[in-house]
Amino acid sequence: MWGNPGDWQWVGQILEANGFKVLTPDLPSHRSDAGLLEDAQEVKSAIRSCQGPAVVAGWSYGGDVIGIAAAGEENAARLVYVSSVPQPAQRSARDGSLFDGNPVIVWEDGDRFVLDNRWWVYEEKGRTFPPDVRRHIESLPRRSVTRRTLTDPIPVAAWASLPVTVLLGIRDELTGAEKRSWAHGNIADLRDIDDDHFLIFNSPEVVARVIMEGPGAAPAGNLPTEL
Repeated sequence: MWGNPGDWQWVGQILEANGFKVLTPDLPSHRSDAGLLEDAQEVKSAIRSCQGPAVVAGWSYGGDVIGIAAAGEENAARLVYVSSVPQPAQRSARDGSLFDGNPVIVWEDGDRFVLDNRWWVYEEKGRTFPPDVRRHIESLPRRSVTRRTLTDPIPVAAWASLPVTVLLGIRDELTGAEKRSWAHGNIADLRDIDDDHFLIFNSPEVVARVIMEGPGAAPAGNLPTEL
């Protein structure tokens, strides 16, 4: 959410150096009136374009996207949730008020919203980023998305039938205690990483190594999959 495909470059470079083909789709909610469902369709198309098994990884909001996109795709071999907890299917529209009233969120015309880039780079976590990450974010400011990224229903839960790994930073303040507790109780392959929410920037070696493991953990098929 708010990012661009270049945010994955540090993880991607490690994967490519080890012989993996890397695809980083540009989610349409950043450039149109699309929402979560269209974002998932973009990633689904990327999965289908892969020759052979694909490990499908999503960071933060990207976890919501891959949980829909990988459903029913035969070459989706495994899901890797980075700073994200799998969500059950929810057939009805969801509550989109998550960021309402948040002082670092900028709301634009047409019900679009974005994290204030000045806060992102200069005031909080950005001050701890490596210099090349800071330069990347300064040159490519965060992009607004539609509220539909928060309100679209979640028609399927691919993680219930695919091998899944969840990576959570132990200092991640953006993953609530309730979600973290649920994940620890229900995801067999959950790994606590000595980091915060921004694993793809701070710990790309860790993320890449996990992606390269292959199919990995058993599916979480016996868990509740729908709300």
